[in-house]
Amino acid sequence: MNSFAEISRCLKKSTRAVICGHEMPDGDSVGSVLAMGFLLSELGIDNYVLTPDRIPAVYDFLPRPGDIRTAENLPENCDLAVIVDCTDLNRLGKNISRYINDIPVVVNIDHHVSNLKFGHYNYVDPGASAAGQIVFELIKYMGVPLDLNMAVNLYTAIVMDTGSFRFDNTSARTHEVAAELVNIGLDIAGINKNLFEKKEYVHLKLLGYALDQLQTAVDGQIAWISLSLGIMRKLGAADEHAEGIINYPRMLDGVEIGILFREIAPGKVKVGLRSNKYSDVNKLAATFGGGGHPRAAGCMVEGSLKDVESRVIDLCAKALQTDVST
Repeated sequence: MNSFAEISRCLKKSTRAVICGHEMPDGDSVGSVLAMGFLLSELGIDNYVLTPDRIPAVYDFLPRPGDIRTAENLPENCDLAVIVDCTDLNRLGKNISRYINDIPVVVNIDHHVSNLKFGHYNYVDPGASAAGQIVFELIKYMGVPLDLNMAVNLYTAIVMDTGSFRFDNTSARTHEVAAELVNIGLDIAGINKNLFEKKEYVHLKLLGYALDQLQTAVDGQIAWISLSLGIMRKLGAADEHAEGIINYPRMLDGVEIGILFREIAPGKVKVGLRSNKYSDVNKLAATFGGGGHPRAAGCMVEGSLKDVESRVIDLCAKALQTDVST
């Protein structure tokens, strides 16, 4: 892994950069990418935030730097790409991943244990609670003053990836970072209201449907919810409206592995995996070409919704038997 000193020198050499997070962006991806944009602006580097998918409406309150582009409007003549919170270039989508391959220098900043170290410079710390925590540490290392715009984005990144400091990736350092961000003058109540208490009608309709689909197996050790493409279309729901639903199966008392199956196209299912105590869902996701963290991971699986359900649940059941026997 490269050091902050090496990453810092690399950033400062750039004159024109693009910053990108993964497709179907979550709070950590959005907050980290936007904060990185403010950092590069402070360094006097022209920069563009590049989004494979649009930023979900729940994050519309976040301050944004400079020019935000999509795969249909790629910036030209960039000498640096900073990829944040992304395990591999495939998670950028085909158009953007090809575009990134043509940029001379790629910096990879992430906290997933499954990261493929695809950058020319790689800073991957699985011990960090969120990519936002790494961006915070980088800003501090570089001696750039943390301003309110950076702080709002970084706090959002950390809050969302730690489940409001509930998940076991939350460390003492996580709380120290959060405290420093709060002391900059954050409106904590306002941020949390935007993140957790302002929901679109379709979001609540989808959640109600999802909870009614909850199923269990292996004596209640596995719980899952499945969302078909048909129901998403019927309700008018987008990717962002399903965010957070994955946490509900894991909440059920006695569950070790919680799963969300979401059909995103005919024959293509996004699978989210969460565990409570001992199951390494990163290894389970890796079986299907995915990855993440030991307690939170995901993958994309080809097949019908019912077929994918059967294959993944069977794999989880076998893993639980192995975990118990060892």
